[in-house]
Amino acid sequence: MDVIDAAIANPGALGVTAGWPDRREVPGASLSTDDLSAVLNCRVRAFKTLMALADKAALRNDGVVPHAIAEQAKQDFQSLMTSFNALMGVESGHSPEEKERLGRDVQKEFLPYLSLTETADRFYAKPRGYSGDFLTIAKIYDDIPGGAGRIGPLVDACFLGTPAAAAVRNRRHLLGKFIEDALQKNPAETANVTSLACGPAQELFDVYEQLQQPARLRASLIDIDLQALAFVMDKATRLKLHRHIEVFNNNLLYLAAGRQTIKLAPQDLIYSIGLIDYFGDKFVVQLLNFVHDHLKPGGSVVLGNFHPVNPNKAFMDHILEWKLIHRDEQDMHRLFGQSKFGKAADQILFEQEGINMFAVCSRAGQAA
Repeated sequence: MDVIDAAIANPGALGVTAGWPDRREVPGASLSTDDLSAVLNCRVRAFKTLMALADKAALRNDGVVPHAIAEQAKQDFQSLMTSFNALMGVESGHSPEEKERLGRDVQKEFLPYLSLTETADRFYAKPRGYSGDFLTIAKIYDDIPGGAGRIGPLVDACFLGTPAAAAVRNRRHLLGKFIEDALQKNPAETANVTSLACGPAQELFDVYEQLQQPARLRASLIDIDLQALAFVMDKATRLKLHRHIEVFNNNLLYLAAGRQTIKLAPQDLIYSIGLIDYFGDKFVVQLLNFVHDHLKPGGSVVLGNFHPVNPNKAFMDHILEWKLIHRDEQDMHRLFGQSKFGKAADQILFEQEGINMFAVCSRAGQAA
């Protein structure tokens, strides 16, 4: 049996996790930055060794990576994420400068593999100017690995299997439930719903798919990216929903600051899935004020934000350069209290992974 046959028979013996400590034993502040860099690069090289074996195995298997090796790669990738967070994350004990240095060192080793992927590489390349553009999010929703060569799709599958990517998929379904709730509260009339920085707006299309009377839902979609709005309206036209959806090409920074205006009917629900974690507190309070002014009395706002418990934060920050402001429950309550809502959020919810947090609050008063 040669090395490739051995890898197929027992891929676990060749992966990152073999011979390495579990997450409770990952070295932390006791090591110097140079030593930590060596530890991280050693783990990345172990993963790269497994990728090389996967590629050779695929050559013997009609271009397809054998299942056992693919599954081991996914496990080892998750182990790497744990190591990144332990050594470069919030609780690592190292200075921001040390974390940046570690991140640069590991990124040099890791990027050639991420560049082979279809989805993960978009976060790094930022073809629309920022990481989570409409098409990138749509690809995470589709959850179909792609990429170049024999191992590009495998590395993409590893990325799509991370808790952070799963959280993005989960939040689509959670927001769909909020839209359905708005419809149930208005059984005899049209529910007005607005999506801020709408992206692909798949959560709305999910709800429309189940509606026997699409006219019951009037959706207003705001985005700065004309391509995102074109993407949405092309789909709406194909599904014959274009009469029920209106798009607005506006800058939410300007809207929140009062430098632009927009004409909306009083809204039953205004939400954003992945917007405020790109911006500081001042903007979030201004945005909440804008939202408050456009809600019906009794209408609700839902704002999503990544939570600091995110186990992929270090990977996102230092490898993908997908840097977000992570906030906790107290942060959200504080921001709502500083806004025109004048109170803590009514409710804080999480999607199934417990990574994406959603703060819910209603405007005072009763719907007419």
